[in-house]
Amino acid sequence: MKLTKLLVIPVLFATAALSAQQTTYNYSDGQIGAIYSKKAASQPAQGSQYYNEKFLPAKVDDANEVSMVRYNAYSDEIEVQVNDEILVLQPKDNQTIKLSGDKGIYKYVQFTNKENVSSQRYLIPVSENAKVNIYKKENIYLQPEEHPTSGYGSYKAPMYKKKDLEYYIQLNNGDIVYMSTKKKDVATIIPGKEKEIKAFIKENKIDTEEDEDLKTLGAYLNSLL
Repeated sequence: MKLTKLLVIPVLFATAALSAQQTTYNYSDGQIGAIYSKKAASQPAQGSQYYNEKFLPAKVDDANEVSMVRYNAYSDEIEVQVNDEILVLQPKDNQTIKLSGDKGIYKYVQFTNKENVSSQRYLIPVSENAKVNIYKKENIYLQPEEHPTSGYGSYKAPMYKKKDLEYYIQLNNGDIVYMSTKKKDVATIIPGKEKEIKAFIKENKIDTEEDEDLKTLGAYLNSLL
């Protein structure tokens, strides 16, 4: 297990506290020449880079040792706590991080994303079967700070926000590709089986954005191949 030291760079655009806006009027020959407003000082980013900030016990691949880890969904890194330091696990193809107590798995895989571009990052297996695997992608982005464009607006600090979860599917050990969670699209995953899949989703009241339901759906799709 290869680790590198995490370089912590706080998202700070300035250390000064937020200042109230002030407006100054410049007069020239009795006329207002210009109006100026003081730009609010930048603030640290709010929110979190993690779905869960706690370090949890886990095993990496087939290692016997237990490590304390957490997933950084902003940087797509597995952080490992070693004594008083936070290190970063160096990813490799199909690397698996299994959290203790069946609290989840992260797997480093190649896939084709929603924009049809080849990508590689940690995905969460939701349904694992011999011929069908369904994955979930967690992702957090940084919304930039916003400065008011007039004297009446207010400053908004940068903020980490969760993106909508994305799902991916792999059939017959082929490529991992984006999976739309619209039921009409899910029904077409296996050519020639649309009628059966539609009926299964309806009869079992499958929610295509719920992990347990996707686990059930994956097992059913596996039976059709």
